[in-house]
Amino acid sequence: MIIKQLGLRNFRNIKTESINLNAGLNIFRGQNGQGKTNLVEALYLLTTGQSFRMGKVQDLSCKNNDLGFLISGMILKRNLDYKVELNAMQGKKSIKINGKGTRTPTLKKYFPSLLFSPESLLIVKDSAQKRRDLIDHLCTSLYPEFGKLNFRYKKILRQKNSLLKKVKEKEQKSSADEKLFNTLSEMLLKIGAELTFFRLMGIEEIEPLLLEEFLQIMDEHYGNIAIDYLISGQSFKGVTKAEILNAMYKRWSELKAREWASGLCLVGPHKHDVQFNFNDQEARFYCSQGQQRAIILAFKMAQTRLHYRAHKEFPVLLLDDVLSELDREKQKRFLNYLLSTEAQILLTTTDATKIPSKVSSTVFFVREGEFVEQEKVLTGGLSV
Repeated sequence: MIIKQLGLRNFRNIKTESINLNAGLNIFRGQNGQGKTNLVEALYLLTTGQSFRMGKVQDLSCKNNDLGFLISGMILKRNLDYKVELNAMQGKKSIKINGKGTRTPTLKKYFPSLLFSPESLLIVKDSAQKRRDLIDHLCTSLYPEFGKLNFRYKKILRQKNSLLKKVKEKEQKSSADEKLFNTLSEMLLKIGAELTFFRLMGIEEIEPLLLEEFLQIMDEHYGNIAIDYLISGQSFKGVTKAEILNAMYKRWSELKAREWASGLCLVGPHKHDVQFNFNDQEARFYCSQGQQRAIILAFKMAQTRLHYRAHKEFPVLLLDDVLSELDREKQKRFLNYLLSTEAQILLTTTDATKIPSKVSSTVFFVREGEFVEQEKVLTGGLSV
């Protein structure tokens, strides 16, 4: 898969741009605050329908502009061209593929991308939500049915939370409220057990590759790395779908009253946690910051391999200033690995000398939301 062309209008600090992209390595260099991360965000939106940054849809358009924004792209996939458009107006977004409306799960399924950013390298010690999202992104790339299942789960979860909030505000519940509460809860638990089982399958697939990729980055043998899956603080690896469902039913029966009182759904995959263990110790407490970053880089490298194994194509790799988070030797090993794949890579940096000089690439200079293509030959850099 290759993003051949990217068009932007009124997005962040980018007024109007049209960029032709290299099938291999694309480098966007410039000082901080000029629009490099905005470009990566636009590419991520184009391929996932979502932003990796905080804020509402209406906040993504140029300042003092109430006309919304447009992101468009020509994407080559299996020798076919697709025109993808993401348009946002008055706080609402719409997605089209070749002029036909579609939803986020379809976008993610057909146009996979993988983000490497300084924020993503903090996932080991970040919130449980970030680690769940990491596993869900993996499962979306591996299992065709996961995206729509996850979309359906979140929709029902919103319905249940809306019901609970309404009942809490009026401080009484009717028999109709009770019936709807039970129906939505039953649906959530059943779909939730399916989602959880997919997550466990994804963890089982990626775990053997995780240590291999970790050692590629660290170049030393540190021991063992494992991923655990926690429901209510207890490990649930190696369990059956029926055992997952029974455990969640039991927990729900214990927390029904608290759900009514709090106005929130308290049981399901949205409350589970993913834990990285290093030599049988929890990595967020036991590992250094450098080791934690290496674990997430290794996870994403392993995910790249798994995606190719499953689909015989690479996802687009989006690297937003990630090299600044690594020392020189780790930069070299990480880049050499990525460049050994056939993936399209879009990389932002303030220092182009970090890039191997012998690699064919297209270089853009970024300044105040404008992108100027430069010479394709770099001097200096790391030797490959």
